[in-house]
Amino acid sequence: MGKAKGMTLVGAVKYLRRHRAEACATLPRDLHHYLDERIRSAAWYPERDMLELIRATARLVPGPIDQVLEFLGETSAREHAGVYGDLLAGASKSRAFALWSTQHDTGELLMTEENPTQVRIEIVGYEDPSREMCLVTQGYFKGVLLMNGARDLALEKTSCRLWNDDRCAWRATWKQEEA
Repeated sequence: MGKAKGMTLVGAVKYLRRHRAEACATLPRDLHHYLDERIRSAAWYPERDMLELIRATARLVPGPIDQVLEFLGETSAREHAGVYGDLLAGASKSRAFALWSTQHDTGELLMTEENPTQVRIEIVGYEDPSREMCLVTQGYFKGVLLMNGARDLALEKTSCRLWNDDRCAWRATWKQEEA
């Protein structure tokens, strides 16, 4: 079981705290302490806890679950831009995706630029894959690319550990914003 930095939990925890009664009904009881304790951005927390916090949040946000999970990823990218703005916005795409290893203690994120408006993004060795994390991660990638000028973005999942592949991978293509 891997670990995730507190920064990855903050958005879900804030939302759940604002909707405390509903959160207590949907969040596993052993995780209710997240509704009260201070989340330390730089501390490591179990990935399993992060996943359950995301699941609880997604159940409370109105809309189709897949869209909500992607939206949570995009929102997380915007929140991270406030902290890691120099890495996420206006930086090279490779620097923008460098945060994975600072936020997760398993897995390696690889980014290959296939041409100026197309990249292949892969996560290799991540110990805790789940459908929800795939969608949140996809939304995060989308958010980062949009912050960096991608328009008419198409993000396609090309392989997945949940499909018995050795890695999760996406291909992103877009039109570059005109200067």
